[in-house]
Amino acid sequence: MTEADRTAAIDQLRKNVLSRTSLTFLPRRQDHFMEDYSNLPGAKSMSIRNRIKLISDNYRRKFLRRVETVVQHSRQAELDHFSEFNWEADAWRDIFGRLRDDERLRMDKREYNYKATILDNVQTEMSQDTKLIYMGKRIPDITFGLSVYESGDPEDEGVDERERRIRRSLQKTRLGNNIWKLDGLSLVTDPKWGEHTLLFPFAVYEAKKDQKSEVQVKLQLKLAFNTYLEMLDNLVRQPGEKEYQSSESSIFPIFGFTSSGSMWKMYIGYLPNCVQNDPDAADDPLCDDDSHMKLIWWGDTCSRQHAGELIDIVDQIHEYAVTTHRPFVASHIKEWKKFIERLYLQLRMSGDLDLAVSGKDVEPGWYSIKSNGMGVRKLLKAKRKKGMVLTDDDLKRSVLEAGLNEAENTKTGGSPRRRGRPRKVQKRNEQAVA
Repeated sequence: MTEADRTAAIDQLRKNVLSRTSLTFLPRRQDHFMEDYSNLPGAKSMSIRNRIKLISDNYRRKFLRRVETVVQHSRQAELDHFSEFNWEADAWRDIFGRLRDDERLRMDKREYNYKATILDNVQTEMSQDTKLIYMGKRIPDITFGLSVYESGDPEDEGVDERERRIRRSLQKTRLGNNIWKLDGLSLVTDPKWGEHTLLFPFAVYEAKKDQKSEVQVKLQLKLAFNTYLEMLDNLVRQPGEKEYQSSESSIFPIFGFTSSGSMWKMYIGYLPNCVQNDPDAADDPLCDDDSHMKLIWWGDTCSRQHAGELIDIVDQIHEYAVTTHRPFVASHIKEWKKFIERLYLQLRMSGDLDLAVSGKDVEPGWYSIKSNGMGVRKLLKAKRKKGMVLTDDDLKRSVLEAGLNEAENTKTGGSPRRRGRPRKVQKRNEQAVA
């Protein structure tokens, strides 16, 4: 594929997403910085880095220096066959460094939790009253979310009123006291159940050493999208109800980056209710009832143009996270707090639930699953070795992986596999249904 074909294809992918969904923001591929490379000051005998130092405009000079750093590290890593860890470390520093330095945001190699249910009808020694549900976990290479604030945070001084209101909504004590008290109405604000230090992710990153693991990195990204979009979807609905807080509440994206060596890709994820008309979704394994995941950019960071495009896209998402996603989350958390306060008042006045006053012994939904899960996980581990147990999460993952493998084989000219769940998964599921 020529460079002209690549840029045209990327621009068309962006147009497709915007025209087929109700999304209002999508980062744009830009390469205007290449004009700066074409018109560098100084003699041509000078190194590019030294010529960049002569650029008078501060932003343009710093941007090209960032590009040169990414290109240099990528080429060196390719030459020396560096490990996956090295690529990931360069991503933290060179690509996502500004996000890391922004105190309003948080990025971490952080686990996320999810509910999984055993599907097989397995004879166990556990009580029949025990639900075979447990808390699973996965750990993306980087998760990007919002910072939480302590009560009386010294950095709160000198901020304007709008920023102060946002920080109050994201205050740790208020999140803990007002949101997680009632089972069935609890709100998970952090991907790691029981924590509230990295709030409502807006992006995720998965790294692999080479392109042989393309299917696995897509799979991991899609599963993370499903979880993070579900968190946001629960946030923006009316507490205890299915209706959204406003007509705009259901419209939000999440962004994903993958890298295999110097080859980077960027995806966008969104809920199916954002789709207006997408003729390609039916045959796309990355589009299902949980989320739609679309490729919108790719490039090789050994190339100056591609590295610059990637840095610029990350900067656009950085701005979106601070100016749009953060106020969006804070405003919807505010509605949850109002709801919980009203509910507590009603319960205290009626005297029907003393626990609503203290909140100490009321276990939220996630806590019940987490507490119950240890015994179920032990059972699952023992039975899985015999091939007798399958969870709903295993089933979903297997079907998705089969679809991705089929799509990959078709793309590379291999023998396509029959779409659907793998044979061993079908057999297990039939046993579970029986």
